[in-house]
Amino acid sequence: MPFIPPMLATRLTDPRRLADPRYIAEPKLDGQRAQLHVRAHRTLHAFSRPGRELITLPGLAWLREIRWPFASAVLDGEAVAGDGSEGIQAVFEARHRPGSPMAFAAFDLLELDGQNVMGEPWTARRKQLEDLLEAPPPGVCLVPVTDDAPALWDTWVEIGGEGIVLKERISVYRPGLRSPAWLKLKPKLTLEVVVTGGSAERVRWGDWGEAVMLAFRYTHPRTGTDVEIRQAVRVPRDLAFDLRIDNRLELVCWGVMPSGMLRHPVLVSTDRR
Repeated sequence: MPFIPPMLATRLTDPRRLADPRYIAEPKLDGQRAQLHVRAHRTLHAFSRPGRELITLPGLAWLREIRWPFASAVLDGEAVAGDGSEGIQAVFEARHRPGSPMAFAAFDLLELDGQNVMGEPWTARRKQLEDLLEAPPPGVCLVPVTDDAPALWDTWVEIGGEGIVLKERISVYRPGLRSPAWLKLKPKLTLEVVVTGGSAERVRWGDWGEAVMLAFRYTHPRTGTDVEIRQAVRVPRDLAFDLRIDNRLELVCWGVMPSGMLRHPVLVSTDRR
């Protein structure tokens, strides 16, 4: 089976939906979407969300060495760096380094033994996935699920997780569609930061977008302490940016990682003085 455009989640705007019993909840891992195609117990392909081949990258070549406990399947999931809490930039760096600590976290099953199972309800696909990965190979895990979405939101986001995803139990897998059967909720933050160094040179950010490498200081929204970090910040292509020490910038991000790094920071305005 060729690459399957992945199903995407719709952004949740009403947090009261967290308690809806029709949905199951998963922690949202901050990695790179990855679709694995297994044939003859071996990983044949690892496709990114747009359909680019990932298995040729040095940091993901280990996927070829896995001997899966099943002969043929297509798995949907996330390629993560380390424990999956330090974000997509860590993945972009690790995937280019041989021997980097990376893992594949599976959360859905699209095909099994040559049969398309995308039309089966999520509960059936999940049961089959759990059976397949009862004893997962090294470097592979199953994304956990829970009935208690509010508790998962409180605990996972509190320790720096990106957010959670709600999935309707009866939902089928809809390739390439952003469906309300899957809902994602992330802690969007607006922060004022003070530039302490870096560069205004724009560089490619992952597989899309542009970024600048900045050193800056901000006040942690949970602890109230000052944090100084250096990381890539995405800059809209139509927004002019000049580096000025002590300049105050406004960033939007999707939470703070355990390391203090911001999750997917985007520059909103360039002069807050």
